[in-house]
Amino acid sequence: MSETLHFAFRSIPSAALDSLVAKRKDETKLGETLAVDWRDPDCRYVVLGIREDIGPRANNGFAGARNAFDAFLPNLLNLQANRFIRPGSLHVLGTIDPIISVEHLDQSVLREQVEELDEFVLETVKPIIEAGKVPIVIGGGHNNAYPLMRAASQVLGGPVDVINLDPHADCRPLEGRHSGNSFSYGIVEGIIRQYAVFGLHRSRNSEAILQFMDDHAVHHTFFAEYLMDPGLFHRDLSAYLEEGEGPLCVELDMDVIRHMPSSAFSPTGMVLEDARYYLRKIMGTERPVTYLHLPEAAPNTPSQGRIVGKALAFLVHDVLTVRP
Repeated sequence: MSETLHFAFRSIPSAALDSLVAKRKDETKLGETLAVDWRDPDCRYVVLGIREDIGPRANNGFAGARNAFDAFLPNLLNLQANRFIRPGSLHVLGTIDPIISVEHLDQSVLREQVEELDEFVLETVKPIIEAGKVPIVIGGGHNNAYPLMRAASQVLGGPVDVINLDPHADCRPLEGRHSGNSFSYGIVEGIIRQYAVFGLHRSRNSEAILQFMDDHAVHHTFFAEYLMDPGLFHRDLSAYLEEGEGPLCVELDMDVIRHMPSSAFSPTGMVLEDARYYLRKIMGTERPVTYLHLPEAAPNTPSQGRIVGKALAFLVHDVLTVRP
């Protein structure tokens, strides 16, 4: 499936990728070492961009998540391909794009389009997981966690374990699809076996959400606890990873990083180094990773684009180098 009523998949030609690489004598950039075909046995990771902010807008969030992938791609391609990068381990697949503008659509229509997007993302990603590759999904809203989890569940043949670093639990009511209820839908529908979310903000999660997490045994921690004990995040994450086994669906909401241009910008929260530690710790375990999802970055100016692009590139580089 390459197109629906409102969305289309667009591959990125090799020439277009090459044009983004700033080549220098005696240096090799990551963009010069990409796998030509994601089905190649040496290719482990497949990058997919999602250029939408329909999900955040349907959740009363800020626009701009549609811009994250374009900010990220040139920064990724211009990373140094040195001894820490395995040539041919990464393929850039393309992007999922809205076909028409959604600037003036009301909330109910946006939520209907999120449901359409759910199916499109699932059908795009499922063959990648079936082939044993790890999709790295960049951009768009956290609504896309739901189809990613569904794809993983279908391929693995049962409920999945999901880990998330996020100020919001995204367990809002099942009121129509948007970026704030991927995990409540996943839990209620039996897609998720165990959901763990780290770094929640006490001021950003309603009592109904907190009660939902209690009722469904969601493993969760709060950022406020880390303020009182800076080492607690590392200990919490290590303990959780040591207790479990089996594949992990890995989520990292860029909202969790303080001052990150995002769909729910916050002046307080984790720093980029915490997010990098989170990914490096997960990738350093023996647990298989089914996919990596980095949503909600929302740059709307060139300076914001530089922050987002470099931050996302650092995070992906951590994945590529810890588990090449």
